[in-house]
Amino acid sequence: MLELAAGTYPVPHAGLRYELAHDLRLPRGSWLRLRGENGAGKTTFLEHVLIPNLRERHCLLYLAQDMDLQQNTMRATLALMGHEAPQGLADLAAAWIEAGGCREVVILDEFDKYLTEAQLTALDLARFGWVVQVSHLERPGARPDLSSGFELSFVRPDAGRPEVQLGLERLWPA
Repeated sequence: MLELAAGTYPVPHAGLRYELAHDLRLPRGSWLRLRGENGAGKTTFLEHVLIPNLRERHCLLYLAQDMDLQQNTMRATLALMGHEAPQGLADLAAAWIEAGGCREVVILDEFDKYLTEAQLTALDLARFGWVVQVSHLERPGARPDLSSGFELSFVRPDAGRPEVQLGLERLWPA
């Protein structure tokens, strides 16, 4: 189970406070989409709340949204492991995922901006226990072939205040 308890999650250095009204409990084989307006704090929540909580119990791969840095990191990791680094982003990501050996949680932070639906599909995300995807798209065309899908929406009722309301919606049943 991928879990995060209901509660308040402050991230003081970012000036944000996340309010999760209900426990987040996702069975294996779930896709979790984080969606909200630009500046709603999705990546901050991911990096300072969700990843630290997941890291304690799960093996995870994180494909960050800083694509230049991410590509350099993937190339360096593959080189250190003695693997070739393909040129195209989709092939590079696939090689990095394969070499990593982790099949529990994969996190894609705005990766849908850089890959086509076919390229995302080719990553074979269904082989992971959970897929977490940060996206600005209203409804992405491609989704992993997993048994259940959820969306965690980020709403800042007042842009001048630090509160971010997190709402969980089931997108498709198990």
